[in-house]
Formats: sequence, C-alpha cells, structure tokens
Amino acid sequence: MNGIIKKYDPEAMLIGEAPCTKDLITITDKDFKVVNAVSIGAVFLIILFVFKSISLPVILVAVIEFAIFINLGIPCYTGTRLPFIASIVIGTIQLGATVDYAILMTTRYKKERCSGKEKRDAIQIALSTSMTSVIVSACGFFAATFGVGLYSDIDMISSLCTLMARGAIISMLVVIFILPSMLMVFDKAICSTTKEMRGIKFIGGHHHEE
Repeated sequence: MNGIIKKYDPEAMLIGEAPCTKDLITITDKDFKVVNAVSIGAVFLIILFVFKSISLPVILVAVIEFAIFINLGIPCYTGTRLPFIASIVIGTIQLGATVDYAILMTTRYKKERCSGKEKRDAIQIALSTSMTSVIVSACGFFAATFGVGLYSDIDMISSLCTLMARGAIISMLVVIFILPSMLMVFDKAICSTTKEMRGIKFIGGHHHEE
C-alpha cells in the first residue's frame, strides 16, 4: 500500500493503527539495538571497574547474555508470539538482575582466591555461600512476576511478566551451574588479568603467593 500511494504523491502518508505499529517497529528496532549495546557496554565497564580485571567482564557478560538468549529463544520452540518490545525489556531487566547474582558469586571467588585458596576450593566456597542469596532473590523475582503473567488479560503485560519470571529461573540456574564452571576453566587467565590476583603463581597445578 505504501508503494501504491507513493506513486501518486511522494509526500503522502498511510495512517491507521497497522501502519503506526509497523513504523514504530521499524524505527525503534535500531534504537533497541543501540540501547542493548549500551547496556552491555555499561555493565562491562562497571564489572571492569569493580574487579579491575580484563577477563572477568568478558566472562560475566558472556554468562549473562547466554541466560538472556536462552530465555528469548524458548518462544521460538514453543511457538509463542512475543511483543516487539520484549527483547529490549527482557534484555535490560534480566541483564540487571543476573549481573547482581554473578557479581555476588565472583566477588566471593576472588576474595577466597586472593586469600590463598586453590581454585576448586575458592569456587566451592563462593558457590556454597552465594547460592542461598541467589536462589532467594531469583525466587522472589519469579514469584513477583509469575502471578501477573498468569492472570493478566493484557497480552503484552502477560508475555513480558512470563518472560521475566522464566528469566529469573534461567538466570539462577546459569549462575549456579555455568558461572562456576567458567571460573574454573578460565581461572589461570583470570588470575593473570586481574590486578589483585596477579601475585598468584601456578606451579604444577598448585600456587603460592608472593
């Protein structure tokens, strides 16, 4: 219809609910990508500043984005239609929620590692001490959004709340199961690229501090 109307008048505009929605989706798509990139960049810089590390921001952002991708990928397999604003809303909210869980566990891991613990012991302590807080926080987030998503008659609100509820559980599982594994695998790189952990030396699988 736009093509036909432009043939008669280049200045003509198609109006109505459908064209308005289409224009909104087209115009905001670029803005959403920019906002998502800025959000990730801001979180990266915050983690970089807090931990004074090059590798930890990369690992934590990768883990967080993995949780978000899982959450947004599930509707593709379940055949669920999502509102066009879902990706940016869930991307920012789940990013903010998951980074708290990740920073909590990583802070304890770094503390234990700097105090002289082996990487396995440091990760086990970090996991055991942080797990309760992560589970309580995630379950609270889930409880606050699941009910609204279940009972709301407004499709957009229902879809977004359902995504947030599911995202809280996915984030919890990713931080509890995936993040410790990432810290274990990249422990040597983390120690080499983190300011307060560079004194840790590795000798035959063990370490000592200068």
